[in-house]
Amino acid sequence: MANGRRRSYIWGYLQRRRYYVLIAAALSVVVVVLLLSATSLSDYGANLSLNLGADLIGTIVVLFVIAPFMGRAERSNEAVLERFDHRAFIKQVADARQRVMILELWTDLLQGGYQQQFLTALRAALNRGVEVRMLLLDPDARAAEQRADDLLRQTDVVDNINDNLRILHEFRRDLRDWMQANLDIRVYSALPPVQMYRVDDHVIVSFYPVNVTSWNAAQYQTSPQAQLGTFVGTKFDELWEARSTRTLEQFRKIMLHAEDDAWSYPVRFVSTDDQIYVSGREIVAGNLRSGIDGLPVRVENGNAKGETQRSESFSLVPVEPGADDHDIAHEMFRSKYGQNHHDVILKLVAPVPAVE
Repeated sequence: MANGRRRSYIWGYLQRRRYYVLIAAALSVVVVVLLLSATSLSDYGANLSLNLGADLIGTIVVLFVIAPFMGRAERSNEAVLERFDHRAFIKQVADARQRVMILELWTDLLQGGYQQQFLTALRAALNRGVEVRMLLLDPDARAAEQRADDLLRQTDVVDNINDNLRILHEFRRDLRDWMQANLDIRVYSALPPVQMYRVDDHVIVSFYPVNVTSWNAAQYQTSPQAQLGTFVGTKFDELWEARSTRTLEQFRKIMLHAEDDAWSYPVRFVSTDDQIYVSGREIVAGNLRSGIDGLPVRVENGNAKGETQRSESFSLVPVEPGADDHDIAHEMFRSKYGQNHHDVILKLVAPVPAVE
């Protein structure tokens, strides 16, 4: 009987492998036909790279990671869940022994009825020396706008991320120093292919479907040693160490230096595609005699790897309350730092190149 079951399993395995090969062959034929038909389009190469990159990753993940996972789930403790179980995860965090890792755009564990329970569980874990690492999306990144489009603009992605990061900053600020050292929060800029919630050897994975938040989509329960767990763990490590990834502190403040290095200030800031605004009360107070209008400064940017670089020279220009961009800048500060943000707003203006 055992031999019969073994032969049946092997036969099923071979049939599944044949099925995957047939699908891969069919996809290859379709891709070749589409590529040949598109060669006459303008910007062919750029459009090809942009549009096929994410789709190719998604297809490979589904075909070679998710499909085998679905088969194994029937024979192991791996499982497919209808949606994210918030209360179960909070309990796991409260009982964590080694590590908690979260890779998300933003998490509703920090919103509504889950916020206090989650932060209490997180504090209990940190109090036992558990290492907590969290990666959330940079709200200024293009990927945030991309996800807002996926959700048909029915969810304010930027505000949700800013709320998460502000709550985590306030939570971390109130911890004891040795607990703060175990809570590492970073902000990344590239849209990841997966979402991950991990406590010790329990891993929950999901993807980012159109018009559905990830925690309301199917969830894949696995382990760090499984194929899917290894895949998402690698993606987490890549984003954690990426040169574009910043610490929470670097996301909240940049260092502003006088052109002659006579002074420097860590300042709050917000940015659009082509403009940086900074909170300027300290700068104004320190330059009362000379004034600040047109004052030359440089911005020091850093990343989570400890690398820093200084920008070209900018001029500081006050943004008066009646200016066209004052209300826009004020709203951006409010979204990032909260309702209580009231400060002098300055903008950094790049010098106009001389006309030869």
